[in-house]
Amino acid sequence: MKKSVFSLLIAAAVLIQSGVTSAQEKGGKKSPSAAMVTQFMKQLEKAELPEEMSAKVKETFAKVAEEVSSKRTAAGITAEMLKKRTEAQKAAKAEGKKPKEAQAAVEAAMGLTAEQSTVFKDTEAMLSKVRVEVGKMLTPEQIAKLPENAQGAFKEKVGKGKKAAQ
Repeated sequence: MKKSVFSLLIAAAVLIQSGVTSAQEKGGKKSPSAAMVTQFMKQLEKAELPEEMSAKVKETFAKVAEEVSSKRTAAGITAEMLKKRTEAQKAAKAEGKKPKEAQAAVEAAMGLTAEQSTVFKDTEAMLSKVRVEVGKMLTPEQIAKLPENAQGAFKEKVGKGKKAAQ
């Protein structure tokens, strides 16, 4: 379970990052937050959301994406650092590292300062929280249409020491 959740988080981060990086490499035609929203909405295409729901989801995610983008920019987290993260995540997955080992490798590859690391972790938590919030808007049928490895991102996680509701 933990491994699949971690894999899902890596996949989501890679998708979001690839949109941010590609937008910035194209001369910044798209803001990082807009690219995040675009990538997020691509993840939901298979759910076949009605137009009204799609607009609501986009609006909800866009607010958080803008805040995440501004916090990361203010902390000096660059597109290059995010690209290094993506590469390190891919390498860790290919090597079959356990979640904690993979996370340590990713953090080392990014070269974040203590302050940047804190901001990065906080913004990742914000993104995770908004995915769960969006998941609450979706019907079980819509979630079921999503790829199996993406479905977990839209459900609340059970923390350590807590038992899932029976």
